Amino acid sequence: MKFNSSTSLRYKQIYVLILGVLVSFLMYFITQAFGNYLVSQNHLNEEVSRKRLEGYQNSIENYVKKNKLSVKDVRAISKWVKNHKYTYLTIYSGNEILYESGFWNDAYSTYESTGTFLESSQQATRNIAFTDGIYSVSIIDSSEIKWYDLVFYISLGIFFLFLFGILIVYNHQIIARIMLLSKEVSLIEQGNLEQPIYHKGTDEIALLAINADNMRNSIITRYKSEKEAWEANSELITSMSHDIRTPLTSLIGYLEILESKGYHSEEQLIRYIKSCKEKSIQLKDLSDKLFQYFLVFGKETILMKEETFDARILLEQLISEHVFGLSSQGFDVRTGFMEQSCQITADIQYLKRLFDNLFSNVRKYAAVTGPVLVQGDCDGSHLIISISNDIRKDRTFMESTGIGLKTCRKITEQMNGTFETRKNQTRFEAIASFPIIRPERI
Repeated sequence: MKFNSSTSLRYKQIYVLILGVLVSFLMYFITQAFGNYLVSQNHLNEEVSRKRLEGYQNSIENYVKKNKLSVKDVRAISKWVKNHKYTYLTIYSGNEILYESGFWNDAYSTYESTGTFLESSQQATRNIAFTDGIYSVSIIDSSEIKWYDLVFYISLGIFFLFLFGILIVYNHQIIARIMLLSKEVSLIEQGNLEQPIYHKGTDEIALLAINADNMRNSIITRYKSEKEAWEANSELITSMSHDIRTPLTSLIGYLEILESKGYHSEEQLIRYIKSCKEKSIQLKDLSDKLFQYFLVFGKETILMKEETFDARILLEQLISEHVFGLSSQGFDVRTGFMEQSCQITADIQYLKRLFDNLFSNVRKYAAVTGPVLVQGDCDGSHLIISISNDIRKDRTFMESTGIGLKTCRKITEQMNGTFETRKNQTRFEAIASFPIIRPERI
């Protein structure tokens, strides 16, 4: 997966923070508007305000009467004002202000005169009898301020609640994804390779999950490959130990007879020598098979000593002997080689082993009734060699391990070439391709 920087966790945090601020501001304004509406409807309506101001007027009038206060008892009047926090009390006689004190709202600072000051919607005036006379007492009520302050703090709390809530939910999702990834990786560590690793998105966590899942798949592939190699190795050792022991025991027995001259006639001597040769060839085939196995499952790179050869001459030398051997065994071998010369680089020993394996497969698995086609051609950039034959109808071919073909593929690829096989119900074809050396222009 290609990583997209615009969806990285760094930018996602910025996006979430911006979203959180916008949503929080929206909830802040909604809460404040609703709170102000409730204050206006329940605290500032005309009837409630009138009753509240009447209560203040009754309170100050009873306070003056009970304590027999004169307008000059400033300390006692101030005590009442202090006990009624959001009120502003003014006592005046005509246009002369005798006393004023109380809660001061900054909004009042715009009033230019006492008359204007007293025209506030939350104020009421009553004549109250003091011991030294009757004076006008004006009370301004600002108790709505505490409710507006409460609405502000609640709105501010809603703002931070939504902001931190959105950030916490986002971080919780990130942490949950990390914990899930950690749990799935722990399962891999415990050996549970069948559990896939969940991944979604294009950020760093998703990229990490994809890489971890690719690692899991690589481990599975490598494990299966090692298991197959181990099983093949066990089968080979078991098969080799049995296959080698049988001809070797027979060979030793024949040699002991020859050494002790235990034969009774010349014909018997020739038969023993022929049997020794057959067992020796059988041991050679087994040793070749062992070499092929370690060539395929051993080191990844084969050390080769490559040289430059004329491909047409080289093919004629390497293939002619095999063609003659097949013909002598009753195969109908038909060859076709290019007429023009071309050069390739190859290790002659491994190239010889390549053809040994290919023609050995023909001897083992090809039907004698059909033609064996051996062709070599140059297409301008590659030397292409193909060997095709009819497939035997018995089960011998089905029992093949295919290790010889794997050896051919590895040898060809080490020489920078390609190797492929094609098969249908009746025909089998092996094709090896090698790059040719183009002549330098003068």
